[in-house]
Amino acid sequence: MQQLTRNKRGLKSDKLLLETIKDYPGLSQYELSKKLGWQSGRVDGAIRRLVNGNVITVKNLERNGRQTNLVYPKDSKAPNVIEVPANLLPAENHSWLHWAFAYALDSTTIGIAGCEMPEWNEISCFTEKIPITKTQEKIILQIPEKFCRFYNIERRHKVTSINGNSILITITGNIVEEKKYPA
Repeated sequence: MQQLTRNKRGLKSDKLLLETIKDYPGLSQYELSKKLGWQSGRVDGAIRRLVNGNVITVKNLERNGRQTNLVYPKDSKAPNVIEVPANLLPAENHSWLHWAFAYALDSTTIGIAGCEMPEWNEISCFTEKIPITKTQEKIILQIPEKFCRFYNIERRHKVTSINGNSILITITGNIVEEKKYPA
């Protein structure tokens, strides 16, 4: 009976953790435990079960000379695809309709806007016009190949944020390996 209760509690923890990871991909175990108000052992157990169930992945990242493990949902989305909730970008102002403009602002930042940004154009290394795919819930953009090569998107950690009517992608740290947990 005690084992059954423990299994139900574990499944409930796994489900809640998975929802949190999907909402906030790329958090560390510590950040997840703080966000959920859980002990680190509970988070660790749920992470292990979800990794072994092939539902999430843990990537070891080196950033500023330190290594940290970041947790991501397993999905088929390519690393060069950016999805932003449509309600976060004001699409009614005639930007974010068909095209976006990508700017390589510096060695760690990509700026994407729904209209041309002359001030970004002046400081960027290179720019590119990219098509927008929209659903009711999301605006989907594919980072151009030139940007992927320059920023080494496949092997780097990226954080996407909304700043007013633009998207900023910050590229940090190198992904060293994908962690495996014994079953």
